Amino acid sequence: MVFGIIFAAIVIMLLMFFGFRYINDWMGVSCDSQIGQQVTNLKGAVKATLTLSKDASQETRILIPGCIKKVCFVDPDHPEINNKEGGWVPNEFLMQTVSSYKYNVVLIRSDDGIEGYDIQKFRPYVNFCLTSSEDVILRNIGTLVEVTLPGF
Repeated sequence: MVFGIIFAAIVIMLLMFFGFRYINDWMGVSCDSQIGQQVTNLKGAVKATLTLSKDASQETRILIPGCIKKVCFVDPDHPEINNKEGGWVPNEFLMQTVSSYKYNVVLIRSDDGIEGYDIQKFRPYVNFCLTSSEDVILRNIGTLVEVTLPGF
């Protein structure tokens, strides 16, 4: 009985030691799929808002997975415009990346890596970031959809 418990403990420790990398990789894939789903949902919401009449708006929820520190909405033509209240205070690298690739949605990961997306016909009213899941307002302004926080 004692040998069975010791053997089981050794096997469990080996599985945890060698399996940690695979579990961690699996969790990363899970986060990437959640991010992909959120971006797809946002693109669909932008497309749906464009079909509304001018000045019409709709509310959509932005869900932030645990691997993301914050989601930022940025005007790629003016990423240098700070918005301390809204959480957008970029460094030189981030401004250069946003303007070079024309990202209007920037995800800052928990490991401080960044991912960016260029969603067509989409821009923020002002540069801002979300640090938790929140609702945003998408407003049709003619040829573009503008994103703001409720009550702004």
